[in-house]
Amino acid sequence: MTATDGRRNDLKKIRRLDVQHAGLLLDKMLVWPDVREDPDGEEAASKEALRALLEAAPIKVPEGYPRAFARRQALLEQLTGGIERGGTQVRRATAKGRLVVNLGAAAVRETNLALLHTWGVPYLPGSALKGLASAAAHGAGVPAWQKADDKNTRLQGEDHRMLFGDTSESGGVVFHDAWWVPEGNELPLDLDTMTVHHRSYYQDGASPPADCDEPNPVAFLTTRGTFLIALTGPEEWVEAAFDWLDVGLRHDGIGAKTAAGYGRMALDKSPRQREREEREEAERKQREQEKQRAEARRRRLSELVAMFKGKSNARQVFEEVQQISADEALDDDVRKALRDLHEKGKDCWSDWLKRSASPEQRAFAERFRMMPVESSPRPAVQPGVAPAPSSAISWERGLAWIARDQKNRSTLYCVGAVGRKPEERNLKDVKIEGGGLEEALRAAGPNAPVEVEVQRDGKKVAGIRPPVR
Repeated sequence: MTATDGRRNDLKKIRRLDVQHAGLLLDKMLVWPDVREDPDGEEAASKEALRALLEAAPIKVPEGYPRAFARRQALLEQLTGGIERGGTQVRRATAKGRLVVNLGAAAVRETNLALLHTWGVPYLPGSALKGLASAAAHGAGVPAWQKADDKNTRLQGEDHRMLFGDTSESGGVVFHDAWWVPEGNELPLDLDTMTVHHRSYYQDGASPPADCDEPNPVAFLTTRGTFLIALTGPEEWVEAAFDWLDVGLRHDGIGAKTAAGYGRMALDKSPRQREREEREEAERKQREQEKQRAEARRRRLSELVAMFKGKSNARQVFEEVQQISADEALDDDVRKALRDLHEKGKDCWSDWLKRSASPEQRAFAERFRMMPVESSPRPAVQPGVAPAPSSAISWERGLAWIARDQKNRSTLYCVGAVGRKPEERNLKDVKIEGGGLEEALRAAGPNAPVEVEVQRDGKKVAGIRPPVR
């Protein structure tokens, strides 16, 4: 009996349920069938031994591991790396399916799995995470993120060297080992099988592959679940490292057999990404709510036009239209509603505005041109007599600027003479002549107004232009 056989026989006496370390169970206490008399059955024996280990009783989570995990996370979150503006960001990555890391590492079995030496739970080595992020950065094809090739015909990109380092110095970001996030009472270990269909061809190449070759199934362990990824370094470089790691985990996968779909993981969003998405979502909801409110106001304007019955409810209808006009985006809809109301009761509105409306209501109706201005008839021209020339449009000197009023509407403020109180006019009701004048008015203010010439329609400002020198 060999020393190994004797040690295994001694370990068989230990109760299986007393051991909570998966590494000990797999490397030291795995009950291995005797295959010395039948060497061809070694692969089948390996599979049966692993299956018996997992099916006899699931491997429990070590009793103290959740406390150790929480303590390590708290320490990592406080780690600065001893550099200016340094810090540690912690994010979680969840496997979309199965993954296997360190499949080909040395082990008493033909295959292996990365397990923490102390606790025997699955983990992702920091070196594997760093290599995956480096490969993803290089694969983007951007010169600054390129790796140097083996023949030194291509130099390493500066950003790649700063983040991942080179043979002369380490990179600016530390990739910590990613511990498995404890969940439930059992370790997430699953048995899987890969089948070699042409073993002789792959071993010595003596015979070509053929359909008559006997398949050779090889059993191996896989894991799943969520892992805590922690990176330490300057904030901007840690963000970049997480970005590249996210690309690698989503598209390439970590560990072995990635071409078969293993190792794909979903990385949680960073606080910055969550904040941006929450802000964008809030803005989207606000726009949607504003759109819905505007649609409701438009429907109400149509209802008001339909419910107008003449002098009996003229004031009620007019006042509600006036309230809706507080939304500057609905100016055109308000103007249309007022004109529709005028068409339904021309005599009513003309008399009501003259006798019953307040000065503010009359100004409101005039602002939206509720009462269309009828053009004066063209004077008859007597044969042989030339018509008298119309009087020239008069302009006066003044000062002006554009600002927002209390309802956040663009308003023109104009002072026609020294000491006169500024007149307010909605910018839509004023004609502005001269290129660049409106921009100059918006940049001006009451303390630095723009000198202009003002044209009036009655007592109200109807147009402005640059002063004629």
